[in-house]
Amino acid sequence: MKNFLMLLVISVLFSCSSQAGYVLKGVFKGAGNGRAVLSVNGVNQQMISDTVEMKEGTFVFEGEVPEAVWATVVVEPEGEETVRMMLALENSRIEMRGDWKNLGMDENEELAVLGMQIIGSKNQDVYEQVEGQYKEVEGLPEFKKFAEMVKKVLEVPEILEDTTFYWEYRKEFDVWFARVKKEQLKIMAANPSVEMVAYELGYMKDDMTLEQLEQVFGQFDVEVQQSEWGKAIRESIELRQRIEPGRPAPEFTLTRRDGSLVSLADYRGKVVVLDFWASWCSPCRASFPWVREFYEEYREKGVEIIGVSIDENKASWEKALDEERLPWPQVIDEIEKGRSRVGGLYHVLAVPMFVVVDKEGKIVVRAHMEKKELLTVVEKVLGK
Repeated sequence: MKNFLMLLVISVLFSCSSQAGYVLKGVFKGAGNGRAVLSVNGVNQQMISDTVEMKEGTFVFEGEVPEAVWATVVVEPEGEETVRMMLALENSRIEMRGDWKNLGMDENEELAVLGMQIIGSKNQDVYEQVEGQYKEVEGLPEFKKFAEMVKKVLEVPEILEDTTFYWEYRKEFDVWFARVKKEQLKIMAANPSVEMVAYELGYMKDDMTLEQLEQVFGQFDVEVQQSEWGKAIRESIELRQRIEPGRPAPEFTLTRRDGSLVSLADYRGKVVVLDFWASWCSPCRASFPWVREFYEEYREKGVEIIGVSIDENKASWEKALDEERLPWPQVIDEIEKGRSRVGGLYHVLAVPMFVVVDKEGKIVVRAHMEKKELLTVVEKVLGK
């Protein structure tokens, strides 16, 4: 008998830990009858859609996903308001619980079942833990001053126009934000096998150095690194590795206003400064007077500038060229899938951005620089 009971327990434990797919159950008190619709933006953009009947506020979806994904559940009670909900769907037993009498507007001003719980999804748990750090850290005693300043900003946004207040607020914000990221990274490091950590790192990666990004991503399990959410991070790491100082600058050919072509390769043997800018970028255009002075001084020393506009509107770019009358070559980037092609090659996330390329076509530095910083870099390259 003891052996039989032991085998039975082992059998039950095994069956509970080998979930082949997902069972997503909704239990919403007071929702009555109706239907629920599940939509999933699946891996490789494959859509999954399922509709089930809801009886007395209860419905069940069953299926399987290749890895964790974001899913939308639309609950449509008969004669009641429809509510759209999101959750991290994974292959496990998940339950959504709530009370329909608690319908209200959430912080995004969208109708929601306030106080709803999602139980059984590790990915959802990690997401809530990571995102919860914004409020949790703000509530710590050492951030009392920051919390008070945030309250003032929410009540009177115009207070940010006060320069003294703005810079004090910015200082407090930076300390708070650094702490939030520190706590978030702790949670991610503690959950290396949960795909959601890759999703969250995807939003943090651009604020990290390449070394930091490689270190954090390297902590994740191989399955997480190879997931769809991990794919974007892998691509970012590979891109940034290709544009590290000392690596060959990505080649490109773009078009001038008159239709003629400009290629980076045309300037091999010269030091080239790529100036990424846009007509709508005030700091970019504010830099043109000193960039003009720099150009006049260094063009005879074997330095060339190529202005690369990331404008999506060609007319705006041409208008800016008429107003600025810049003497160095100007080209406009190509927009592919809503992104600048060459800007993407050089990981340009914001403008102005300068990239200095040496005579051999290798990247020296890629950064937001003022005149003094650019002069220092170029003088060093010329002195080699």
